[in-house]
Amino acid sequence: MLIDTHAHLNFKAFDEDRQAVMARCQQAGMKLINVGAAQATSQKAVELADGQNFYAALALHPIHIYDEDFSEKQFQALIDKNKNKIVAIGETGLDYWHLSESIEKGAESIAAIKQKQRLIFKAHIRLAKENNLPLIIHCRFSPDEPRAYDDVYDVLQEEGVDRGVIHCYVGDLAGAKKFIDLGFYLGFNGIITFDKSGVLEDIIKWIPKERILIETDCPWLTPVPFRGKRNEPLYVQYVAEKIAQIKRKNSEEIIKITGDNAKKLFNI
Repeated sequence: MLIDTHAHLNFKAFDEDRQAVMARCQQAGMKLINVGAAQATSQKAVELADGQNFYAALALHPIHIYDEDFSEKQFQALIDKNKNKIVAIGETGLDYWHLSESIEKGAESIAAIKQKQRLIFKAHIRLAKENNLPLIIHCRFSPDEPRAYDDVYDVLQEEGVDRGVIHCYVGDLAGAKKFIDLGFYLGFNGIITFDKSGVLEDIIKWIPKERILIETDCPWLTPVPFRGKRNEPLYVQYVAEKIAQIKRKNSEEIIKITGDNAKKLFNI
């Protein structure tokens, strides 16, 4: 089954035609997880969830930790009322790409931002453990701050976490092996259809089929042949096709493998 493990139909980019996009997903017989990035978008993800084809994940994204406070109580209340709809905690993690934006919002220093991100990441991990839910992890490095994946790995090791997905993985092969050894899945999206570095192709060639997930991160990261347009969940099929090409398998097999992996991780 085709499953988009990371979508944002709960975001403003879909306000004008959300129901039409969801109808296309239903017609295709696919499943998807709408991922929250703040209290409001987490609430919206739950509202869109039906527990059959559309599911939700809840979190305060690391780029928003200076926009609102993380309220474990509010997130727990959502979980308690919607246990059949909420399948993960995320997206949470560390983001070193938008550090300057946090400074503009009043953060004292880069060190203070990193410390706060780390503390809130650990709070999400506790919430996931308390509710027996996997994690959807966001990690983004920058040229000036290249250690984001190492720092995420260190936190996961410290907290004894072995259940979740590293969403939109764009690290190196050595890092991929470390996360796989820890027990995590890696999520791939439209980037693999236009990446010229060869790094992601090497990772996909290597990665055990039992650890691959596919996603769109829509409305962003639109795959070829629709690059430049708004992304949507149906386009996850092009991610499957690219993985099939790299692994020299047919796309139907990759769709089944990644669908089975998603069902296993998220219990859907």
